[in-house]
Amino acid sequence: MTTPSQEDLTPGSYVSMVGRWVRAHDLSLQEVLGVLPSGRRFRRLRESYYRRVLRACGCNLDVSQNVIVTFPQRLSVGSNVFINRGTFVTAHAHITIGDNALIGPYVIINSGDHLFGDRATPIRDQGHTARPIVIHSDVWIGAHAVILKGTVLGEGSVVAAGAVVRDDVPPYTVVAGVPARPIKARGGSLADALVTC
Repeated sequence: MTTPSQEDLTPGSYVSMVGRWVRAHDLSLQEVLGVLPSGRRFRRLRESYYRRVLRACGCNLDVSQNVIVTFPQRLSVGSNVFINRGTFVTAHAHITIGDNALIGPYVIINSGDHLFGDRATPIRDQGHTARPIVIHSDVWIGAHAVILKGTVLGEGSVVAAGAVVRDDVPPYTVVAGVPARPIKARGGSLADALVTC
């Protein structure tokens, strides 16, 4: 294979060459964008991509490296949202992320689940169940947390690192653990959090 000279690389030929490379390596555009560095220029490129494929997208979406969104047409994201590296979002049912949300590294947000009730049928052949997830504004989800189907994270809530959220989180409540339980109110005590549950 011959390497094109600098003079041969027009913007159109460069895009064509990258497209051939992506197809040859069986990568999606999302995966290619995910491995680009974290510089401002590349973050803008990722924002531009997600703005085109998401159901709805506010302004100032900041997506870090290696973020994957399956079924992006079912994901709505507000303004000033930060999604950190390695986050994996699977939108079997609609997922809404409100304004000013912070999503830590390697978070999993999954609005679907496998059916598994029939012992005679392999789990992979039993289909899925799905329920929407709502993450309200000003929510912080810590690193490696898991947000499961059908949950609502109230405005201003905080999910501690490594927590598994399977139930709704009241507004301004901090949750932690597996499964996630209220540990305190933002700016208050555990008693304050339990009053709002």
